[in-house]
Amino acid sequence: MTSKPRLSTYWVTCADGLETLLQEELQELGIQNIERLAGRLIFKGTLEHAYRICMWSRLASRVLLPIHTYELEHTHDARDVAEELYEGAMSFDWSLIFAPQSTFAIRLHAEREIKVNTQFATLRVKDGVVDSFMEAVGRRPSIDTKQPEITLYVLAGKTEHTYCLDLSGDSLHRRGYRRYMTDAPIKENLAAAILNKAKLAQRRPEIFLDPMCGSGTFIIEALMILTDRAPGLVRRFGFNGWHGHDHELWMGIKAEAAERHEAALEQPLPQFYAYDADWEAVKATRQNIMAAGFEKLLDAIQIEERTLADWPEFDSSKSAMIVTNPPYGERLGDKASNRALYLGLSAKLQETFPNQYAAVIASQVEQADVLAFSQPETLRLMNGKLPIYIRLDQIKPQVHTQPFLATWQPQQFEEIEGAQDFANRLQKNMQALKKWATNENVYCLRLYDADLPDFNVAIDVYGDRLHVQEYAPPKKIDPEKAKKRFNLALTAIRAVTGLGRDAIFIKTRARQEGKTQYTKQSTASKRFIVKEGKAKILVNMTDYLDTGLFLDHRQIRLRIAQEAKGKHFLNLYSYTSTASLHAALGGAASTTSVDLSNTYINWSKENFVLNGLTVDHADEQHAFFISDCFEWLKEGHEQYDLIFIDPPTFSNSKKFYGTFDVQRDHVSLIKRAMNRLSSDGTLYFSNNYRGFELDEEIEAMFDIQEITNETIGPDFKRNQKIHRAWKIQHLVN
Repeated sequence: MTSKPRLSTYWVTCADGLETLLQEELQELGIQNIERLAGRLIFKGTLEHAYRICMWSRLASRVLLPIHTYELEHTHDARDVAEELYEGAMSFDWSLIFAPQSTFAIRLHAEREIKVNTQFATLRVKDGVVDSFMEAVGRRPSIDTKQPEITLYVLAGKTEHTYCLDLSGDSLHRRGYRRYMTDAPIKENLAAAILNKAKLAQRRPEIFLDPMCGSGTFIIEALMILTDRAPGLVRRFGFNGWHGHDHELWMGIKAEAAERHEAALEQPLPQFYAYDADWEAVKATRQNIMAAGFEKLLDAIQIEERTLADWPEFDSSKSAMIVTNPPYGERLGDKASNRALYLGLSAKLQETFPNQYAAVIASQVEQADVLAFSQPETLRLMNGKLPIYIRLDQIKPQVHTQPFLATWQPQQFEEIEGAQDFANRLQKNMQALKKWATNENVYCLRLYDADLPDFNVAIDVYGDRLHVQEYAPPKKIDPEKAKKRFNLALTAIRAVTGLGRDAIFIKTRARQEGKTQYTKQSTASKRFIVKEGKAKILVNMTDYLDTGLFLDHRQIRLRIAQEAKGKHFLNLYSYTSTASLHAALGGAASTTSVDLSNTYINWSKENFVLNGLTVDHADEQHAFFISDCFEWLKEGHEQYDLIFIDPPTFSNSKKFYGTFDVQRDHVSLIKRAMNRLSSDGTLYFSNNYRGFELDEEIEAMFDIQEITNETIGPDFKRNQKIHRAWKIQHLVN
């Protein structure tokens, strides 16, 4: 008659937040009656159950077998706890568990209420185990903290101390394949948990993509799941030196796991795509895949250095799953840049993988909130001591918006007494610009610019919102009369455009001197994404006098986008670096943006991140400098093929000595910039000082062509003096 297998109590630990998923996993392994605590599951089962968890659990951290409990009579201070732990260890005969020639290590964990120096207490437990051996067999085992044959896990509690044999040895999340690391990697068991929650095994997509693959953890864990590869198949465990180890049972479980893996390799796999903007990450992913034993599957994995802006075309007829851990946190600097990254990723997913399934990690739930998912689930986990949020769901299809004027129709409205002429003019302008804006896909443009003397405002469209600037009236005008007229203008604007109050942003524009144009005027921070050409651009409708996008330079930015492919581009006085962004999206070999304002350089980086381009990267393909442009030009020596300069009329920033006057200083500025221009390169120079005249010295030194008319769009034709622009090249000898 065969005896029943002996039942023992086992603890299975996990990261906070994984308890439910781990319980489901244990139930699939045939384990029932599981007690769930924070970070730990407890069950009664056989040694085979424990071995199967060691072999097959993708989510667990450790499998512990409680061996000895030392009950306490009362609570002591921290010093007494260490001595109690020693006494508890000393009171058990450890030679029953392992031989004195084996090496061992102690892992101590104290409950929150227990105040103890864990390093000292760990030493005292070690002393107790050693003294127990000396008393029992007259020999002592050796300590090995790196690769011990036996690991003892000790839980110091309020009423008892529990001494466990750690069957897993090292933590189960260490699969043994991660030989090469990148910044902030996710633990292997957390990656597996996310893939489990995303139902990878059930969905079996035809495409699996990690666009920010880091060291390749998601790719490898997906390979392990889809090839039925047990995570414990090729690693060492903590039970080999244990007297109770059943070698025959373990080898049978291991052989079964190997057979399952070989059988699963016959099944078709998805096409895997592992991308990262960091070449070191690409190398790490390839090396780790090989270390995991999947080198024969490398042909099914496309591992490439790519940014979000550089994705290839994917087959839209195939099912796909996208799982990724974006580089949140310090690598991007501030929260705004992190938000821009998630906005950019979301837009790219909507564009490329509508209605497909995705799982994205965020360090802040606000980052995850910008992801365009249909009915998202949120999973909160702990990656070490760092809380992370995983947003999972189907990706919403992209809503293809048209330019505001493309969908606008002339409005029927009652006569506006005192502002009918203004309303008529505004409607006339919109009708005149509609065909052009629709055909050219222009989302941002000027509708009206003080066309009528009595209505001295500028009205700009940004996507589906209006930016209305009132030019400050002369002092001789009665303020009450001016206020009344402006209110009439707003009534007419709403009537003609059909937009509500929440879509219209109002500012007063007085004559600007120095840097007041760039001074923060609000903290409302109403920021929106608008389109221009291939670019998505962040505009701020409230905080500054200007929005972050100079509309009159639209044509020259689009020109730069067409000319930038393969070229090294320099943008001086770059503001929010929208010209650099167009150059980058146009295929520039590199972009360099220089501005004195930290605020605008950070804004520039957000624009790049929003469009899937990397910033603050080791190879500095897209570099940003907070500097006075004169000083920066003087100190460097790099050559550029394409340069854009749009300086302010006047500046007296505290960050550098003296002042800048465009009329007075443009000769020196252009000469310095031309020293940095390649022999066959092009420099575009522009400014909006109405009385500006290009100095004859510059005209004599270089090949000069005024291109003002070519750089002013139809929406600025009435105001030909909005800026002047020149194309400047070296003279051909």
